[in-house]
Amino acid sequence: MSKKPDSLDKGDWIVHSYYGIGQIKSVETKLIDKEKVRYYKVIAKNSTFFVPVNNIINDRIRPIASEYRLRKAKKALRSTPQSLPDNHNDRKKRIQEISSDRSLDNIAELIRDLAYRKEINGLNDFEQNTLQSLEKLFIREWSIIKDTSEEEIFHQLEKIIQEEVLEKT
Repeated sequence: MSKKPDSLDKGDWIVHSYYGIGQIKSVETKLIDKEKVRYYKVIAKNSTFFVPVNNIINDRIRPIASEYRLRKAKKALRSTPQSLPDNHNDRKKRIQEISSDRSLDNIAELIRDLAYRKEINGLNDFEQNTLQSLEKLFIREWSIIKDTSEEEIFHQLEKIIQEEVLEKT
């Protein structure tokens, strides 16, 4: 996972393990149990969520990846796919473990491995949904890092998978 920030500012992009990628739009104070609590108001693609200012350092939130991290993730995409376990339960457990931290490197590796498995064995519904979800997250983050349209990034990712991953089948 990327290094955690000590603080965030309006305009910063973050990745939340549940809500996905969002941008901090403001800092708001809310009255919770008669106590004033400050929150970052984060706007994601399909939702708005609030993160306590005093709780930004946790396992569910990370800053958007750097250009360096993106290069590492793209390199991981191009590397030799790793076989996932044959046993469905073992495979599901491994997929959940790898994807749980939402680091760009791990997302890229799992996209690569699931794309490879899809080509040689097919995917069950859980695996297909996970692959689609991770691709959306990866594409969105890549497009924000590069300030490029998601459609263009989608085509670049598709090309990498076709040329690098599927040619190894």
